[in-house]
Amino acid sequence: MNELQQKPHLIYVMDPMCSWCYGFAPIINQVKQEQEKQLGFKLVMGGLRPGTNSTLEEASKASMKQHWLDVAQVTAQPFDYNFFERSDFVYDTEPASRAVVTMRYMKPEAEFAFAKAIQHAFYAQNQDITKTEVLLEIATRFGVDQTVFIASFASEEAKEKTAQDFLIARQLQANAFPSLYLLSTAKVFLINRGYSLYEAVSSRLTEALQKLF
Repeated sequence: MNELQQKPHLIYVMDPMCSWCYGFAPIINQVKQEQEKQLGFKLVMGGLRPGTNSTLEEASKASMKQHWLDVAQVTAQPFDYNFFERSDFVYDTEPASRAVVTMRYMKPEAEFAFAKAIQHAFYAQNQDITKTEVLLEIATRFGVDQTVFIASFASEEAKEKTAQDFLIARQLQANAFPSLYLLSTAKVFLINRGYSLYEAVSSRLTEALQKLF
């Protein structure tokens, strides 16, 4: 609340394993850079498929691959379609989300870049970011201590904080990802729910800012 009293915040609700969030990455990066002097910025993990324990079936793979093709066509983001040759993949988005939350509390200035890095590792490099060792390797690129990161990532506190993010997303009614909000002490403005082009996001954000200022 104190942060909101100082300046309004952009609240970005996403999931590291959401393909349209990956497609939206260049747009949110641009918006964040443009607004960083007048607005705060917070990530919220949306919880796309947390706790899933069944492997992807062929029908699900086919549907998902079409989503990826659509995202690639619209956004020009790179994808490694070798992912769909995996035979035993469990699409549990909780570990990647928890890794982002862990980075938030260990090195908050690296949280956004870390989230982008694990998105890229998954979609463009076919790395399995449901695996702790993969997340750890990416985290160490940001200068965090391996032992401390693993201990924090595996803690009940990290799991609880990640679940809190999922709850915040539901409270914001962010039922499609990516979702972007402008939040002040008095008002909440929905900027976009689901993927939007930069021009639309920028226009809606400008309108919301005019109402605030």
